[in-house]
Amino acid sequence: MRFRIALDDADAVAALGRLIRAGTDMRPLMRTLAATLEDSVAESFAREGSPKGPWAPLAKSTVRRRGSARPILQHTGQLRHSVTSDHGPDWALAGVLKSDRGRNVAAFLQQGTSRMPARPFLALWPEHADDVAHQTVEFIRRVWRG
Repeated sequence: MRFRIALDDADAVAALGRLIRAGTDMRPLMRTLAATLEDSVAESFAREGSPKGPWAPLAKSTVRRRGSARPILQHTGQLRHSVTSDHGPDWALAGVLKSDRGRNVAAFLQQGTSRMPARPFLALWPEHADDVAHQTVEFIRRVWRG
């Protein structure tokens, strides 16, 4: 006795073709991911920390000059409002594209210096990482289904 199984793979081939085409220009997905990344940076300011923990407290001299210890990194709002996002066919980012009179203050704050602790604000919080994964899976599902 012989069995023969015939498989019509036309739908699968068409879906793979859609995935390949979508993979060359994923702007719809990247636009969404860039917004999620920007939301994650905003979360760092709201929580005054990163997923690794709270930011170091301000130096006593800074607190005396400002008159308060809070909010950290938000005294004028300039840094927080300079955070932006962008995207392209295969990339998404959130960051600070401006500098303060030619100085890269954001990098100093993000990484710290020999005299100042790092206060990383460009961070991906776990809930935003989950959103990125979910949005990516949903994008693939939509493309696969046509």
